[in-house]
Amino acid sequence: MVTRRELLQQGTALMALPAMAAHGRTIRPARRKLDLLFLGGTGFLGPHQVEYALARGHRVTLFNRGRSAPSIFAKRAEILLGDRDKNVGAGLSALQGNRRWDVVIDNSGYVPRHVSDSLELLKNRTGRYL
Repeated sequence: MVTRRELLQQGTALMALPAMAAHGRTIRPARRKLDLLFLGGTGFLGPHQVEYALARGHRVTLFNRGRSAPSIFAKRAEILLGDRDKNVGAGLSALQGNRRWDVVIDNSGYVPRHVSDSLELLKNRTGRYL
C-alpha cells in the first residue's frame, strides 16, 4: 500500500513533470505498478499527470466525456466514456461494477453533487480517492 507521504510526493512530482522534461531528467520507474483511474485527465493538469504516471509504468484508465483531446492517450491508456453528471447520457455507468483501482484521481470535480456521486460509486473499490 502506498503511504500518504509517498502519494503526496508523487502528486507534487506530477506537477513538476514539464520542468523535469525541459531539463532532460529521467523519470524513474515506479517500485510498484498501480492501477490509476483519472476522472477527467485530458485537460488542464490532467495530461501532465497522466503522462507522468505512464512514464513511471502505472496502468492508467481515463474516465471522461471524450470531448477534450479524446485520442491523446488512446494507445497507452484505457478510455472509459461517460459524464460526471449521472443524469446526462450514460452518466457514470462505465464505472459501475466490481473493478478496483489503487488510486482515483478526480481532476474534474467542480460540482459537489458530481464528486459525491462518483465518490459514492467508487468508495469501496479504491485505496485512495484524491
